[in-house]
Amino acid sequence: MQITGTQHPTYSPDKNGALLESYRKEGYIALDNVLSAAEVEEAKATLTELFRRIVLNDGSIKAGKFWSSPDAITPHQFFVQYEPGYRYDPDATVEELELKVRKLMWYTDQHPFFEFLVNSHPVIRSVIEKLLGDRARLYQDMALIKPPFIGSEKPWHQDNAYFEAAPLDATIGVWIALDEATIENGCMHLLPGRPNLRPLEHYHGFDCQIVESKMDASQAVPVELKPGGALFFSGLLPHQTPPNASPLRRRALQFHYRSVNSTLLSKEDYDRLFVDRDGVAASCHAASARRKQANK
Repeated sequence: MQITGTQHPTYSPDKNGALLESYRKEGYIALDNVLSAAEVEEAKATLTELFRRIVLNDGSIKAGKFWSSPDAITPHQFFVQYEPGYRYDPDATVEELELKVRKLMWYTDQHPFFEFLVNSHPVIRSVIEKLLGDRARLYQDMALIKPPFIGSEKPWHQDNAYFEAAPLDATIGVWIALDEATIENGCMHLLPGRPNLRPLEHYHGFDCQIVESKMDASQAVPVELKPGGALFFSGLLPHQTPPNASPLRRRALQFHYRSVNSTLLSKEDYDRLFVDRDGVAASCHAASARRKQANK
């Protein structure tokens, strides 16, 4: 399994103007070598360390398990999610359990290396703040993992549909490949271009996802990345990852940042802002409310 796509530039400050122009036009940029080879290996080892810590702390770990250390510095708890359909096996080894994990969330305050990546990594912070045009604060962190063969699809969505930050252009994500991210193992697919950078109505299918008639998936662009490569993308950019059909795990770190001058709204106020061109409240919260109403 080899990377088949074009190579991406490596970041340097003299490219800031071109990167910003591309981001404003397409809604994303892709860069190679955002993390060094040593940082990639440390990130993978630290994810394993954190997962094993929670297993050993609890004695077992089931889907949707929350845990946080007593000195956690955020109000959120470290979260582990397995692949859909996985049923907990009390006899599974730690190694076997780790190969069923789909997502870790709220983990960056659990280890100094991840605190360094989100708060002080020179390339990540430089690019994020250049694209935002402002100082940035961490909004959300996840590790997104597709285990061999069973790694499931994440359907088309916009990250802003999950958030409540205003204005809508004040949120940027960075998705960092720790393994080769290829078409075969579920690399990111995007719908780039300024016309797509607007709220699109979401509904609850097997996940919160964009209403198919509100987008043209035939225009999707797969973005393959080498380990250490990264996508920086707007919270309005429609994106999706297909299932992992390969024998190799696909791990990625994802951090979302928002401008320090952005405002967090109530869900109700955000639904009045995050509206599609037909005047429909487009967020996942609004989609959930519509589903509950329809099921009454």
